[in-house]
Amino acid sequence: MERDYIALNEGEPIAAAELPDEVVRAGLTQAYLDSVGHLDVTIPRSSDMLEADRIEISWVPVVAQFSRQNWAPVASKTVSQNEATGKDKPVVQIPSSVIQQLAQGKIGIYFRYIDRTGNLGQFSEVVHLLFDLRPAPENLLGPLVYLAEHDNLIDRADAQLGVAVVILGYDNFQTDDQIEVIWEGISVAPVPFYAFPMYIPINWDTLSKKGPATDREVDVSYNVLRSGSSKSSPILPLKVDFTVAGPEPDPANPGPINDKLPVIAVKSRENPLVDNVLGEGDKGQPARAQLPNNPFNSGDILRLYWGDLRPHVVEKIIGAEGPGDIITFDIPWEFIEAGGYNEYLPVYYSTWNEVNEQESGRISVDVRILDIQGLPDVTFPDRFVPAPPNPPTPIPLINCSSRPWDGIRVNIPFDKKAMAVDDEVVIEWQAYSDTNGTILIDETYFEFLRFKLSADHEASGIAFLVPYQDRVEPIVTRGSAQFSYTLYKPSGQSGKHSTRVMISRVIGTTLCSADSRDKCDMLPTASENDAENGNI
Repeated sequence: MERDYIALNEGEPIAAAELPDEVVRAGLTQAYLDSVGHLDVTIPRSSDMLEADRIEISWVPVVAQFSRQNWAPVASKTVSQNEATGKDKPVVQIPSSVIQQLAQGKIGIYFRYIDRTGNLGQFSEVVHLLFDLRPAPENLLGPLVYLAEHDNLIDRADAQLGVAVVILGYDNFQTDDQIEVIWEGISVAPVPFYAFPMYIPINWDTLSKKGPATDREVDVSYNVLRSGSSKSSPILPLKVDFTVAGPEPDPANPGPINDKLPVIAVKSRENPLVDNVLGEGDKGQPARAQLPNNPFNSGDILRLYWGDLRPHVVEKIIGAEGPGDIITFDIPWEFIEAGGYNEYLPVYYSTWNEVNEQESGRISVDVRILDIQGLPDVTFPDRFVPAPPNPPTPIPLINCSSRPWDGIRVNIPFDKKAMAVDDEVVIEWQAYSDTNGTILIDETYFEFLRFKLSADHEASGIAFLVPYQDRVEPIVTRGSAQFSYTLYKPSGQSGKHSTRVMISRVIGTTLCSADSRDKCDMLPTASENDAENGNI
């Protein structure tokens, strides 16, 4: 008897097994097994296959290391005479009942021939399949795009905010699912499932791939990917509109700034002329801003923005202007005031086509001509106070009981919002011979020397004494005065605040003065009516 020592398939490597097309495409699922009942594995013929040769199949998870030592066949088949002599490839059928017990995941299927004398053939090449018996995703809810809910439109402003597709949910989700959004036929990189709702961002490259400056209709959907299979959601139809008025922007981003727009300049009335600086000559008047040329079409809408004011302060529709014409905006003074003091006020304009707005580059405008607002009222510590329960007079009153011959004390509160150490202050005083402040006493006007605010002022306020002689005494009987202070910031901005004070030197039938101080010490308590009538 001769023993067969010849290696199977003449010692040559053997190709991988073949699987049904549906399994290759979508993986091996419970639905497939329920429909077919088994898995057919088609085996390439060996060059020397004989009747009674045996074929063994091994089922190996890809995460495991395959070797001859751990070969564990899950199915086998003995070659029949017809298979040995025919031309068809043998098929090994693995029943569903066996498959249900096998490891799931990504599987490598190997086979080898064993001849009837026990000689072992080489291991075949591997064929992979994805095996998952979990219930398939069902009842996929359609995707949502929240930024398009109110108008069914995605525009440039939406793209700047960040567009996201929202996945609300589906049945039979698994933690290893992946969600693949399809935007306008473009596959977005799959995102691992984490929780519902899922928010999947859509970048500008995807949004603009089929046109960065056009309008069109798009379809949005998503696929649930699991173990090689894919389940598609309903389609959400949307519109996108990325058109603009004026030069088309850089297609690499949605804006809002378009560097192709000419930069605006704010013109000053000062001499010499300096762009983007408003000086004293511009105070109280509209500012004029200009574009050096006109790259726009008739009907295009331009909007000018001044500082943080919203919405825009000026809107202009291009009409008969030609390509080389200067475009001019007039900014009303009320908006300049509302924009406030700013050494670097941002100013720009935009184009608007009723859908999208694109913006020019910013310029900085020096707006120092606005007065400081909200400076605090001064106080007069020695003002007359009527006897309770009468309230203080509406306008501060200095009378003989205030001892004006010692000077009129004034206190300017240090307002930390408006004032700072090293700011400078100028104080002015003007007296009037009437209580309405209309008849000047010229010789009483005085402007006191400018001084710097110090840390002591910050802590205690700004105390000042108006001299009596020459400044108060010329008010012969009853009159008034205006106390003013002007605050100067190192930047050049200033603000002025004035307070009116009533002054009465009447004491009985005479006038109080330094010589009558004894009488003033003995003055009776005045009534509110006396104060209002100026009888004190």
